[in-house]
Amino acid sequence: MNRRINKILLDILHEKEDSLANYAKLFKVSEQTIRNDVKEINFQLESSNGNRGIYLEDGCLQIPEEVDLKELFKTYASFQHYHLTLDERRTILALLLITSHDYVTTYYLSEYLLVSRNTLVSDIEELKKWFAKNDLILLSHIGKGYKVAGDEIKIRKAMTKLIIFNGLFDYGYDYALGWENNIFQNLLLDIIDSDNRYQMVSQLLMEAEKEENLQLSDFSYQEMICYLIILIERIKFNHYIEFSESLNKMLESSKSSFAKTIIKKIEEAYSIEAAEGELGYLTSILRRKSYIKNNGRKIDSIEIQILINEFIFNLAKEMDIKYYLNSDLFDLLENHLKLLIYRLSLNDSVVNVLFDEIYQSYPEMFEIVKRNLREIEACLGLEIQPNELSFIVMYAMAILENRSNTQSKGQVRLRIVCNSGSGTAQLIKVKLLSAFPQISVISVDSSHALQKVRPADQDLIVSTVPLKFDQSPVVLVNPILTEQDIVRIQKALYKIKPRHFIDQEYLITKEESMIENFLPIIQKYIDEGEYQNFLSDIESFNRLNERLTVEAQEVSRLTSILTVERIKLDQPCENWQAAIEEAGQLLLMDDLITAEYIQGMIQMVVENDSYIVISPGVAIPHAEFSHGAKKIGASFVRLAQPINFNHQKNDPVKYVIAFSLPEGVSIGTCLYYFTEILATENFLEIMDQCRSEQAVMVQLRKLEDKVMGFPYE
Repeated sequence: MNRRINKILLDILHEKEDSLANYAKLFKVSEQTIRNDVKEINFQLESSNGNRGIYLEDGCLQIPEEVDLKELFKTYASFQHYHLTLDERRTILALLLITSHDYVTTYYLSEYLLVSRNTLVSDIEELKKWFAKNDLILLSHIGKGYKVAGDEIKIRKAMTKLIIFNGLFDYGYDYALGWENNIFQNLLLDIIDSDNRYQMVSQLLMEAEKEENLQLSDFSYQEMICYLIILIERIKFNHYIEFSESLNKMLESSKSSFAKTIIKKIEEAYSIEAAEGELGYLTSILRRKSYIKNNGRKIDSIEIQILINEFIFNLAKEMDIKYYLNSDLFDLLENHLKLLIYRLSLNDSVVNVLFDEIYQSYPEMFEIVKRNLREIEACLGLEIQPNELSFIVMYAMAILENRSNTQSKGQVRLRIVCNSGSGTAQLIKVKLLSAFPQISVISVDSSHALQKVRPADQDLIVSTVPLKFDQSPVVLVNPILTEQDIVRIQKALYKIKPRHFIDQEYLITKEESMIENFLPIIQKYIDEGEYQNFLSDIESFNRLNERLTVEAQEVSRLTSILTVERIKLDQPCENWQAAIEEAGQLLLMDDLITAEYIQGMIQMVVENDSYIVISPGVAIPHAEFSHGAKKIGASFVRLAQPINFNHQKNDPVKYVIAFSLPEGVSIGTCLYYFTEILATENFLEIMDQCRSEQAVMVQLRKLEDKVMGFPYE
C-alpha cells in the first residue's frame, strides 16, 4: 500500500470514479506506474479472500461491491504494510521529534520507522533546516539523542503545520472527514493522539459551535480539532503558552466567547487547567478561521469600520445593487473583511484553492473589487494580494447573482454542504436558486455538522465534498458550480420529480397533472424497480409531443429544428465562405431563409471575427433575422477536409451547423444543451463515426437526451 493506492481506494469508497490517466497526472507518474499499483492491490485482494480486484469500466477504475474496503484499510494501517514516500517518512520523523517531551534516541526512531540508522541520520540533517525555518532548534546530545527546543507557540504552529498540510488535509484527497480510512493520516494521528481523543474533542467542538451559534468551515473545524488535541497533550506535560499583553488584547475580540466556551469544555472533560495565555492564543487562532455561519460583529478600529462600510456602499452602487434586498449577504462580506484585516495585521494570509477558477470566471469583478479596496489598502499601508481578493470576489458575485433572484417556495427541498467558507457557500446558493426556481434551499451546512445531525428533511443534497448520506441523494459539485454540475443536479431533480424546464419556468402539463393524481394507484401495480422506467416513458411521450411543436418560442433541442434532409456529409469546400454557403443552401432549399441571409452569415464573420467557432472543430454561422430569416431551422454539414476560420484556438473546423433565426424565436436553451454536449461528450469522435445522415440524427438525439437527463430508448 502507498499514497497513490490509498487515494484510489478512497475515491472508490466514496463512489468517485476516475481514470488511469487522471491518477497519473495527479501524482505526476506514468500510467504504467498506476497500473502497477493496481496490480499490487489486486494481488492482495485475490490472495487474502479470493475476491476480484480493481477493474476498468468505461475507462474508470472500479471495485466489486463484495470487497470490504474498510477491512482492507485496517490490514494496511501499519509501517509494515504501508510504503512511506521520502516526504511522508520525514513528516513522521519531524512529528516524532517535536512531540517528544524529552530526548529521543536514534535507536527508538529507527525502530519506529523501520529504517536504517544511516537513513535516519540523513533525514535528520535535512529536518534541521526545516526546524530552523520555523524558528526552532533541533538539539542533539551524545548518548541521549535529539530534542526540539523553542518558543511554545512556535512549537505548536510547527506541529499543526505537519499535521494539517502534510497528512490530514492534503487537497489531493478531498475528504475532510475521510481520515478513518486514510492510512497516512492515521499514522500521524497515532503520534499526536495516542489516547484516542479525536472523537471526544470533535464532539466538544461541535457543542461549542452550537452554543455560540457558529459553524466553522470543514477545513477550519478539522484544523481546530487537531490543535485542541495538541493543546491537551502539551498542557498535560506542563507546556504552557505564556501570558502577554498582545494575547490579552485578543480577549476583546468577538471570538473570545467562542474560545472561552471551548476551553471550559476541554478543562472539564480532561481535568486540566488552561492558563490565561492559552485563552488569548486560542482566540487569535479562531479569529483567523473561516466560517459557514458567523456571529462576529466586533472590530477594533472605528476608522476601519467606516472604511468597510464605504467599501460596501461603493461596491453596491457600482454593481447597481440595493443593499436592503441583500443585507444578509452584505453582512457576511462585512464579517469577512474584518477577518481579512485582522489577518493582514498579523502579516498572515490564506490560500484560496479555487483562485484560478475564480479569476478565470470573474476577471471583471476582480478589477471592480480591487478598485474599491484602495482606501482600505491605504489605511493599512499594504496591498491586498490576489488570493485574498478572490474571497471578496466570491461574496461580490454571490450578491450580484442574488440581485435578480428572489427566494421562492420551491417544491424540492435542497440542502447545501460546503467545506469552504461562507462566501463559497452563498455563491453556490444564489447560483442554484437562479438555475432552478423549483428548489427551496433549506440550509447551508458544513459536512461535519451534517454527519452528526443527519437530518432527513431534504429531498436532495448538493455538496462540494464527497459525502455518503443514506437519507437522501447527494450530488457532488465543484465549488464554482460548472455547467456539468448544473446538468448533474438537473438529472437528480428529474429523478425526484419529473418535470419540464423551459425558459427557466416551472411548468406542469395537463397530462402530468392527470398522471400525478393517479400515481398512488399506479404505484400499487408497478414494481419498485420499474416505477422510474414508467415515469421515464411518460416523460419521453411528452417530449415526442414537444417535437411536433417546432414553432415554439423557445427551442430546447437542435434535433427539433433539424431534419435528415438538411444534413450533408463529407462536403468538399475550398474555404470558410464556401462552407457557410453550403450550410445556407440547405436552409434556402426548405424556404427557411432568403439568399440574402447567406450573405448575412458570411458578413457576420467578416465584421465580428471568427467567434462562431464555439468549440474545436465546430462552427455555428447565423445572421440577424432582418437579413431574411423566414422560419426557425438548422442545417448540418460535415466537411470532407477541415477548414480554417481564422480562430486562434478552435481551428480547423470540420462541422458547420447553421441556424435560421426569425424574429421572436430564442434558441438559448438549445445552445445551452449543445454547448454542454461539446463540453462533456466526444462530439467530434461520435460524429466522425456516423456513416449516414440518419445516423447523425440518432446520435444527436442520444447526446441531447444524455445531457438533459433523459433516458434514451
